[in-house]
Amino acid sequence: MNSYIFFFRFVILYFLLLTEQKKNFKKIKYTNSIDNLKASNKLFRNRKVLCSCIRSVLVSNINTHEKKKGIIWNISNKSKNWSIKNNSRNNRNNRSYNNCNKKRLIKIKRRRYLKLYRVYSFLFNEEKKKKNTVLKVQTNCSNLFKKETKNVSFTSISSTSLSSTRVSTKNTSAIQLNIKLINSRYMLIKRVCDISQACGSVNKNIIFYLHHNWIYRHLTKKKSSYSSSSSSTYCDTKVLTLFALKNKDLLKMDTSRMNSNDDDNKLNNLGSSISNNKLNNSVLTSEEVRNKFLKYFEDKNHTIVESASVIPYNDNTLLFTNAGMNQFKKIFLGNIDKNSEFGKLKRAVDTQKCIRAGGKHNDLDDVGKDVYHHTFFEMLGNWSFGDYFKKESIAYAWDLLTNVYKINPDRLYVTYFGGDKQLSNCTEDIETKNIWLQYVNEERILPFGMKENFWEMAETGPCGPCSEIHYDRIGNRDASSLVNMDDSSVLEIWNIVFMQYNKDEHKNMNKLPYPCIDTGMGLERITSILQNVNSNYDTDLFIPIFKEIKKMFPSIPEYQGKVNEEDINKIDYAYRVISDHIRCVTVAISDGCIPSNEGRNYVIRRIIRRAIRVGKQYFNIKSDVLWFYKLVDAVSDILGNCFKDLKNEKKINYIKNVIKQEEMLFNKTLEKGVEQFNKIIKKCQIGKDTAVRSNANDGTCINGSFKDDNSHSNKQVGTFRGKDAFDLYTSYGFPIDLIEIMCEEKKIKLNIQEFNDLFKKHQLVSDTNNFKITKFFDLPVEKAHELKSIHKINATIDDHKYIWNNNELPNDMKLKTVVKAIYDGNSFLKNISFSNNTRSNSIDSERSSSNSNNTNDSKENPKYALILNETNFYHENGGQIYDIGYIQNEHMKFDVLNVQKINDYVLHIGQLIHGTIKTNDTVETLVNYDRRKLIACNHTATHLLNFVLRKVLMDQFENVKKEKDNEKRENTTNDESKQVTNCVISKTQQETSNEESTCSIFDCEQKGSLVDEEKLRFDFSFFENISIELIKKIEDEINEIIEQKLSVVVKTMDLAESKKIKGLRAIFEEDYADNVNVVFINKDVDSILKNPQVNYTKICSIELCGGTHIANTEFIKKFIITSEESIGKGIYRFTAVTNKRAEEISKKFDDLYEKYKHIFNDPNENELTQIHAYKRVLKEDKFLPYIKKNNILQKIEIIEKNIVEKNKNMQKELFNNATNLGKSYALENKNNTVLDIKLFNELNGNQKVLEKIVQSYNKNNKSLSYFFIISDQSNTYCVFEIKDSLKNKNIQANSFMKDVMQPLGGHSGGSKSKSFGSTTTDKVGDLKKNVEKEKKKYLLKNVIVNKKKKKIKKKK
Repeated sequence: MNSYIFFFRFVILYFLLLTEQKKNFKKIKYTNSIDNLKASNKLFRNRKVLCSCIRSVLVSNINTHEKKKGIIWNISNKSKNWSIKNNSRNNRNNRSYNNCNKKRLIKIKRRRYLKLYRVYSFLFNEEKKKKNTVLKVQTNCSNLFKKETKNVSFTSISSTSLSSTRVSTKNTSAIQLNIKLINSRYMLIKRVCDISQACGSVNKNIIFYLHHNWIYRHLTKKKSSYSSSSSSTYCDTKVLTLFALKNKDLLKMDTSRMNSNDDDNKLNNLGSSISNNKLNNSVLTSEEVRNKFLKYFEDKNHTIVESASVIPYNDNTLLFTNAGMNQFKKIFLGNIDKNSEFGKLKRAVDTQKCIRAGGKHNDLDDVGKDVYHHTFFEMLGNWSFGDYFKKESIAYAWDLLTNVYKINPDRLYVTYFGGDKQLSNCTEDIETKNIWLQYVNEERILPFGMKENFWEMAETGPCGPCSEIHYDRIGNRDASSLVNMDDSSVLEIWNIVFMQYNKDEHKNMNKLPYPCIDTGMGLERITSILQNVNSNYDTDLFIPIFKEIKKMFPSIPEYQGKVNEEDINKIDYAYRVISDHIRCVTVAISDGCIPSNEGRNYVIRRIIRRAIRVGKQYFNIKSDVLWFYKLVDAVSDILGNCFKDLKNEKKINYIKNVIKQEEMLFNKTLEKGVEQFNKIIKKCQIGKDTAVRSNANDGTCINGSFKDDNSHSNKQVGTFRGKDAFDLYTSYGFPIDLIEIMCEEKKIKLNIQEFNDLFKKHQLVSDTNNFKITKFFDLPVEKAHELKSIHKINATIDDHKYIWNNNELPNDMKLKTVVKAIYDGNSFLKNISFSNNTRSNSIDSERSSSNSNNTNDSKENPKYALILNETNFYHENGGQIYDIGYIQNEHMKFDVLNVQKINDYVLHIGQLIHGTIKTNDTVETLVNYDRRKLIACNHTATHLLNFVLRKVLMDQFENVKKEKDNEKRENTTNDESKQVTNCVISKTQQETSNEESTCSIFDCEQKGSLVDEEKLRFDFSFFENISIELIKKIEDEINEIIEQKLSVVVKTMDLAESKKIKGLRAIFEEDYADNVNVVFINKDVDSILKNPQVNYTKICSIELCGGTHIANTEFIKKFIITSEESIGKGIYRFTAVTNKRAEEISKKFDDLYEKYKHIFNDPNENELTQIHAYKRVLKEDKFLPYIKKNNILQKIEIIEKNIVEKNKNMQKELFNNATNLGKSYALENKNNTVLDIKLFNELNGNQKVLEKIVQSYNKNNKSLSYFFIISDQSNTYCVFEIKDSLKNKNIQANSFMKDVMQPLGGHSGGSKSKSFGSTTTDKVGDLKKNVEKEKKKYLLKNVIVNKKKKKIKKKK
C-alpha cells in the first residue's frame, strides 16, 4: 500500500510542477540545449526524471514524420505487427517549433508491456557485467523474442525483474500522452532500441523510433478520450508503480546525460544504420569511396588532377592549403596562362589534402573534443571552369549519392541561398530551388542566409551562392528543423558552390563572364555514412591507427567512441587527438614542412607536441619513451595508395626521423618547462599562504587576495601570470590547456586574459616562400571580360621582351605600338591630360562602369595603367622584378613605374609627366635596358647558384653518408665480437642506428627567389647547417664558371620534351605552359639536346625559366655572397650581388679594412673602443662580402679573447699582490693605535682591489679598526670599519664617512659598523688629512663625554 501512495504522490507532484512550468514555457527561448529550461525552474529536473521513467515504459512504435500535427494512433493487438492509422491532417510548409505540439493516444496491451520490461531488465542486468559483448546481448535477446508466444516468467530472465505476481487489469485507468518539451533520451530506452533493431528479423512486435530533441509529454486520466477496441487493455498505474519501485536506479539517473546529444545520436544511429544497410549490400572502404568519386567524374569528361601540396608555395595569403579550390585559385582570378595545363582545364576532379590548423580556419583546439573535427582531411571535389553550371552539377551530385553510393534519398536534405539583408544585390536563388524540385520534395529543400549558403574566397574576389546536401543519420522522421543546427545526427556532406560573382573592394557584386562550379565533400564524412558508423573516427581512415596505439600500449583500454562526460578518463579523447595529429604531421612533413618556431612550421611543431603531451597525460607514457613517430607507418598504409610519396620508403624514414627528433627535443624542453613551472608556482603560492594584495591590472603573482569576478568575496589565492604562461608556451612548447591543468592541480589561478592578449600579438604567419611586390592596380575578371567582349581588345603581345642586346652592345631599341586602353583602377577612360596646377582629366562622360570610385583620389601624382597592343616591357614574374622606362610620343610622356600581367593584359602602371594620352594613340616604348642588364646578370647568377649549391651540398651529403656507413660497419664488427650476454643491448643499439642512418634523404630544393637590379636572393631547403667552408666553396665555384665565359642559351621547347632532359631544374609547384623557355649555361647546348638521357645534375645548369638573361657568364664579372641565414628549420637564404654592385661592396670592404687595420698590428686594451666600432660596422652592414667579413670577425673575436685573457691574468696578479699586502700590513706592530689609517701607494686599484686588502687584513688583525684608501687612474676609494678598538667610543661608521667626504664633494654610504666612500684621484691627499682631522675631533668629543659621565656618577 505504501508503494501505491508513494507513486500517487509522485504523480501529483508531477502535475503541480507541470502547471508551474506552463507559466514559464512562453518565456523560454527555443533551443537545442536544456540549459535555458533548467534556468527557468529548478524543479523542472524532477519533472523530467518522472517523465523519463514513464516514457521508458510507454513510448511505442511511431513510424511517421514528427512534423505532423494532431496525430492520433490506434494500436491494434490482433495482428503480429502493430498497425498504425493516421487520422490527422498534414501541415506541410510550417517549420516552426510551435508546430511540434501533438496529441498521441497510445494503447499498449499488458502482455506487450511485460515483454518490453523483460527486454529492459535483461539489458539492465547485462550492463552490470564487466565483460559484456554485443553478440551475447543480441543472441540472448533474439532467443527471448522467439519465445514471445510462450508465458516466460520474469525470474528466469533477470534477478532484477518484477515479481511473478500477476498484475490485475481491472479498473485500470488509461494514460494519455500529450508530448511536452523535453530534451534528449536516456540510455535505457536507447539500449532497448539498439538491441531490438539489431534483432530486426525476430522483434517486429517491439520497434522503437526515437524522435528528435523536442518531445512534449503530459499525463492525464481521461479514458473517454480513447478510441479503443474491446480486446485491448491499457498500462495501468499498478504496473507503472511496480516498474518505478523495481527500478529505482532510473529515478536516480544522472540528469547531465540529458545534454549529451552525441550519446543520443551515437546510440540512435546504430539502429538506423541497419535500415540504411539494406540499400548497401556491401560496405565500401575509404579507398573505394575515393576511387568511385574520381571514376564517376572521370567518366563525365573530368580531368583527374593530383592533389596540391599542403604548403601553398605560391599563395602568401594562406598558412596551409585548407580547401580544394586553393590550387585552382589562379583560374578563378583569371591569372592563369591559357596555354598551360591548368589554363586548358574545363572540367576537373580531385581529392585535395587539406590542413586547417591556423589562420582563419583553425580546428586544432577542437580536435578530440568531438567526433568530427580534424586538422587534416581530404576534400573530394569536382570543378567546372566556364563549362557546365547549376543544372549539371546538381544532377551529378544526386546521381552519385543515390545511384553510385546507394544512399537512401529519403534521408537527404538540401539547402539553397534564400537571400540576405547583407547582400541586397543578390536575390534568392530560385533557380537552384527549382532544379532541386526535380529530385527532392519541397519540404526537404530549405532556404538559408549568407552565413550558411553564400561562399566567398576572401574579402574580395570570386564568390557566389551555394547549395548544401545534408544527411540524416537516424531517418524515418522529419529532420528539416535540425539542418544547420549543429546536430551531429544531421550533417552536411557536400557543398556545391555556384561561383558567379566577383566582389570588389567596394563590396559590389559583379557578374563573372564565365561562371564556375566548385564543390567539396569531405572524404571522412561520406565514408562514415557509407560504412554505417556514427563518426569519422570509426572509419577505416582511423581504426588502423587506433589498433597500432593499442598494440604499442596494451594496458590502455580500447577505443569506444566516448565523448564529453562519458569519456571520464579522456582515453578516447587521447585516441582521437593522436590519430588525427599523426595524419596531419605525416602529410605536412612529406610536403616539405619541418618543425620550427616560425610560420606554418611552428604550427606543425605545436601539433606534434600536443599529441605527445596528450599521450603522456592520458596514456601515462613515460618521458623517456619515444613512440609517436612509430605511427607514421599506419598512416602510410592508409593513405599511401592515393598519395604515392607516402609509399616511398626513404620519405617515410625521413618523416619518422623528423618526428623522432622533435619528440626527443620536446622531452627535454618539457622537463625544463616543468622545472620552470614549479619555480613560478613557488612564487605564486606565497599569495596563498599569506595575506596578499592583488594587482588587478596585470594579475601579477604578489602578496594579496585575488578577487574573482564572479564572487563578491576575496580569496587568498596565488595568481599565475599570463606572461609566465605565454613564456612557457613559446619557449617550452607548453600548450595553454596543459598549463591550466597544472595550475588547477596546484590550486593556482591562471590569468588567462593576459595570456590571450599576448597570444594575439604573437604572429604565426611569416612569409618565407614568396616575395610580394606592391601592385598599384588590379584588373578583376569582369574588367578583363569587358575589355575583350565590349571594347574588343585582344590580349597584349609581349614576346618582344626577349628581343634585346643582352651582351656588351648598347640598347637603343624602341617599339612602336598603340594605346588600347587607359585604366584608373576602376574605370576605362577615353583620355587623360596633365596640368601643372591641379589634376585635370578630360574624361569622357560615358565611363565603362557606372557608380565606380576612382582609386586616384589624391590630387598629386595620380597613377594610371596603360594597356598597349604590343610591348617589350618585362612584367613581374617568377621572382624577377618588372622593367621601368617610358612610353611617349610627340604629344606626351608617360613614366612607367611598375609592370604587371593580369588576365592576359600587360598593365604599364605609372604617371603622366606631360601632355595628353588618348586611346588608339600611336606611341613608342623606351625600356631602361641598363637596369635590365643588371637584373639579367643577377638572374643568370641565380641559376648558377641553384646549380652549384645542389652540386656542392649533394657531395657533402654523400660524404656524410659514407662516414655513417663506415661507422655502422665498424659497430657491426665490434658487436659480433661481443659476448652473448650483451646481444640484446647491441641488437637494440643496432636497430636504432639503422633507423637513424636511413631516416635522412637529400633535400635541396628551391623555396623562393627574388631578382632585382641590386641583388639576388635565393631560398632553399637543406637538412643541416651550412658551414663557412661550404659557403666559400660555393662562391669560388660560381666565380670559376664566370671566368670560363660559358654561353647562356635560351631555347623554346615543348614542356613534355624538356622534361626528358635528365637534371632539368624547375619549381614544379609552378604551372608551366605547353611551350617553355629552357635556359642552358654551357658551351655545347646541341650535345645536351642530342643526349637528354645523360644526368646533367652535376655537369651544367639547365633550368625552366621565363625571365631575361645575360648572353654569357663573363658579363656577370663577379659573384659575392653577402649573407647566409636560416629563415626556418631546414630553410636557408643566400643573398648575393654581381657585376657593378659586387665591385662596389668589395671596394667598401677594402676601405673599411684600411681604416681599422692598425688594430691588428698591435692589439691591446687601449684599442678596444676601435675594435668594438669595427665589429659593429661589420655586423650592421648587410652588403659586405660574407666570407671576408666572417674572417675579419673571427680575427676580432680572437683579439678580444686575448685582451680579455690578458686582463684576467693582470687582475689575478693584482689581487694576489693586494692579498699579500693586506696580510703583511696587518702583521706590523700597531700598539696604542685606536684607528689604523693607511693610504696604499704601493698598488693602483679600484674598490675590488681594496676589498681584497681588507679581507686579508681582517684575517690577521681582528680587533683593530681601520680606514684604508687606494687610488687608480680616475678615482680614489676608501673603506672604514669599526671593530673592538673603537667600540663604546660613540662613533658610527656611516656618519664618520659622511663627515670625511662632504668637504671633498665625494660620495659615501654604508652601515653603522662599516661604510664606503669615493672621490676623484686628485683629492687623495686631502682625503687622508680629513680622516686624521675627523679622528681627533671624534676622540676629543668622546673624552669630554666620558668626563661628564664621571662627574654625574660622583654626584650620585
